Amino acid sequence: MGRWVVLLVLLGLAQAQGIEAVKGYLIERVEQQKAATAALVKASQDYFALAQKAGFDYRRLAQTQPGPLRQSLQAARAAWVKASPIYESVEGIVAGVESLADFDLNLDAGASAAEGGDAVVTFDLKLEDGRVLRRPGNAFGVLEGTLWGTERAFSSGVRFDVDGDGKLGFGDYLPDAHVLKAGAAKLDELTGGLLAAARGWKPTPSDVFGALVANVPTAASVFVARWKTSRFVLGEKATRRDFNVISSLDDLVNNIRSWQALYAGVSSLVRAKNPALDRQITEGLSGLKAYAERLVAQEKVRRFSLEQAELIYKETDNRATAVTGKLAQAAALLGLKVGQ
Repeated sequence: MGRWVVLLVLLGLAQAQGIEAVKGYLIERVEQQKAATAALVKASQDYFALAQKAGFDYRRLAQTQPGPLRQSLQAARAAWVKASPIYESVEGIVAGVESLADFDLNLDAGASAAEGGDAVVTFDLKLEDGRVLRRPGNAFGVLEGTLWGTERAFSSGVRFDVDGDGKLGFGDYLPDAHVLKAGAAKLDELTGGLLAAARGWKPTPSDVFGALVANVPTAASVFVARWKTSRFVLGEKATRRDFNVISSLDDLVNNIRSWQALYAGVSSLVRAKNPALDRQITEGLSGLKAYAERLVAQEKVRRFSLEQAELIYKETDNRATAVTGKLAQAAALLGLKVGQ
């Protein structure tokens, strides 16, 4: 009898350690995100100070302070480009856990009030000049539209060679300094809130499987779908303001990493009940990531046509659906109720 008690205790410890590893992964990544958003705040403040000194006359600013101007904007862009993929690598956890999901809405997934729908962000942006942007959309999207000029309402409208390549191309606009400063502060605030919530999260196997069953099916319906309408496929014909700087295929790869981190926390539980099922799930996630990584590599040297993008959507959806079915089967095997 004592032997069985010991075995049960060891099994419980293994389960707890696996789940805690998911929490540790989340906290480590969000800490890195927080460092990047803090750098973005600093760069946005530098840009704001330059614009303020010029009386927010952006044409004069471009003529008189091109060096400092370019330096502050390149620093802001670099910080955004660092923070965004980090968040994508934990989004599968954040979006799938009920106590954290509102952060995903406001950070990366939520729509603006103008776009409408059921997933509108819950915050307003209050600018220093007294303007209030009501429910402007998710923080990462607001900042992408501001820093690269894809949202006219967030831009000064003044062209400027931000990347310093000697020509005016995609994204070469001066942002509205008020929007950039407020947006950076909000992104940093939300990241800090997510970090605090992650530290207080007490994960369970139900959390993990719930997040997986909710998120893995979005591989095509969210990530490939928005990629199809971005400039990575449509080029200059694209009209969306976000997901034009980092390909949504890259975002998919990073999200699959978060799904793998989630499943690693419960893999031992499934393996103890059905080793073959555990192997199928692990290999399914690995195969999905390898497929997405191949697409990312190909995209660096070519542009997919819309017809090819449609085929990629179907293939991605088929792979994700197969993995989701296995995950639902594993949850049932463990006696866990999760939605699908």
